[in-house]
Amino acid sequence: MPPALRSRQKSCIACAEGKRRCNRQTPQCSRCLNRGVQCQYVNKAVPANEPQIITNHTGSESLSFIFDYDETTLSSDALNPSLFESESSDSWLTISPTLLTLPTLRPFRSCPEVIVLDNWSMRELLRSIRSFPQMFAQHRRTPFIHARLYDSYLPDAIQDAFTASASYCTKTPETENMILRIVESKADRLMQRDLQLDSLQDLLAATQALMLFLIIQLFDGDIRQRSIAEQNLPTLSTWTMQLHVRIDELEPSTTWPEWIFVESIRRTVILSAIVGNFYSALKVGYCTEVPLMSMLPFTAAAELWDASSYASWLSESHRAESDIVVYGSFSNAWENGCVSGRLDPFQKLLLTPCLGERFKEALEQAH
Repeated sequence: MPPALRSRQKSCIACAEGKRRCNRQTPQCSRCLNRGVQCQYVNKAVPANEPQIITNHTGSESLSFIFDYDETTLSSDALNPSLFESESSDSWLTISPTLLTLPTLRPFRSCPEVIVLDNWSMRELLRSIRSFPQMFAQHRRTPFIHARLYDSYLPDAIQDAFTASASYCTKTPETENMILRIVESKADRLMQRDLQLDSLQDLLAATQALMLFLIIQLFDGDIRQRSIAEQNLPTLSTWTMQLHVRIDELEPSTTWPEWIFVESIRRTVILSAIVGNFYSALKVGYCTEVPLMSMLPFTAAAELWDASSYASWLSESHRAESDIVVYGSFSNAWENGCVSGRLDPFQKLLLTPCLGERFKEALEQAH
């Protein structure tokens, strides 16, 4: 919001950005108090004992205060079924009774303020993140893009991301420079878009595509590509924030395509934070945004994400006792032996920076 407009703003920043009514109560409005998030007013100085917004090396606003999920947001995750109409089967839109009510979520606060990543964690994260473009090109999916997400609708951003990823996977020393120029061109085209009026589906696609471009440029590009990608990191942060804010548009999800869409948003938000913070950690050696990242939600049951048909998804959703967990609680539960069964690549990626090399063997065995 331009400074001239913000100077007349009466609502707190969180309510204004979430387009929600603010009762202007001080020191915290009722909505921020209920959500357990920081409440700031534009013309009111922040007390010295309140946390400040951290600025990273790019000069952009930190991701820390972007991810402020509350219970209302987390229980409002659906999509109009007409957006997923398919010629295959009516069962694609059959209601799942167990997903009508989501469990109550509470912020996870028992975590360190800062994490210093060990060398093993760095290598594992780098290997996992760098595999996403190839995974997308070969299998049309990643840990944050479901294989069925774009069955009915293929946005231009995802088409460009697929083209760039497929080209990247075939690069040779002779073609590498040309392929990086293609990635740069596709990323530049994406950055020129005005997403203010785009649908939530297009916003999700643009965020996912930008993540794939940045992964190539940041972790396997030359100096020029890294410099360009660093300039685009604030846009990734902004689009991710918009995903979070606009998830309020959704109703409770009751069908497989609705669940796929919402879970893809959750995973995209988490991995967007991880990609940005991991790159920063590679440069400065540590991550300072652990507490708020620990409150990001996702579906813990790997079988739900991996389901290949409506029937298998419905069966797993009936068995799942609590579908949604928050990142920090999942890490703590796994470390204390309260999570049984295998880990999918997404879950292993989440646990790697939290647990580190001391859990190397356990993580490998659970995979």
